[in-house]
Amino acid sequence: MTYWIYRAIAAIPLSTSYRLARVLAWLIERVFRYRVATVNQNLRRSFPDQSEPWYATTRHRFYQQFADVTVEAIYAWRMPRKELEQRMTVTGWEPLISADGEPPKPGILLSIHHNNWEWLLQRSSMTVSSPFDGIYKPLHDGGAERFAFEARGKHGANLVTLQTLSKYVLKSRRKARVIGLLADQSPSKTESKHWVNFLNQSTPFFMGPATLARLTKYPVYFARTQRLSQGRYHAELLTICAEPGTMSENELIEKYVALAEETIRSQPESYLWTNRRWKLAPPQATLDTASDESDETQSNP
Repeated sequence: MTYWIYRAIAAIPLSTSYRLARVLAWLIERVFRYRVATVNQNLRRSFPDQSEPWYATTRHRFYQQFADVTVEAIYAWRMPRKELEQRMTVTGWEPLISADGEPPKPGILLSIHHNNWEWLLQRSSMTVSSPFDGIYKPLHDGGAERFAFEARGKHGANLVTLQTLSKYVLKSRRKARVIGLLADQSPSKTESKHWVNFLNQSTPFFMGPATLARLTKYPVYFARTQRLSQGRYHAELLTICAEPGTMSENELIEKYVALAEETIRSQPESYLWTNRRWKLAPPQATLDTASDESDETQSNP
């Protein structure tokens, strides 16, 4: 049922969907207050020196763009290739584009949940010369998963689940490919992670991208998107590590984090602030808390 609901929404002209998105934004921010407390906390901790009007304005703009990206992602299921090329322009992608007669150029393409990451996946698969593997986490709802899978693979992307990524890479490592993933989500407690100062907070990042770079020996890039206007974006390719092996795994993650933060600060309202990104306590904070609790226990007979 969910699948056909999304199909029906996708059939609506995008101009009409944007008007519906205004209503959706008002409902999720003002009526249902979807994760408003999380958004407020994330903004205040990430930008502690801003004013109250700035927090309120940025939050409101975030929910407006969140609704826009939602209807854009649904519309992507039927958006023609030429229209996507017009709506998301690209520059600097030559390192992943092979000229006639050249061998395919492999790479690892990293990005973040900023602006329209669903369109970015489609646009990336259209732009690079090598086969493109999009790494994703399956959705819980079967109908939504089917719809998203069709939309994401519309222009040739091969979709690989995060759970099967390691086996897939080992199996396909002899074939030149471009592997794309969003690496800004909070890792689980059991995943290998590297703690970095990100948006004014000690933040864990999972080591998957660095491990991929070590296993494949592929160069690593960052895709930065900029919102030009409603339904118009620009994607720029930036280099994280052009020569495999010249950067340690921690250094690679830190370079990715620096580019991610720079991108977010340029358009803060376009980041996915509803994500509970800082739910894990940093190691030092954990040690301090444990020490305080120990002191209290010793002082109480």
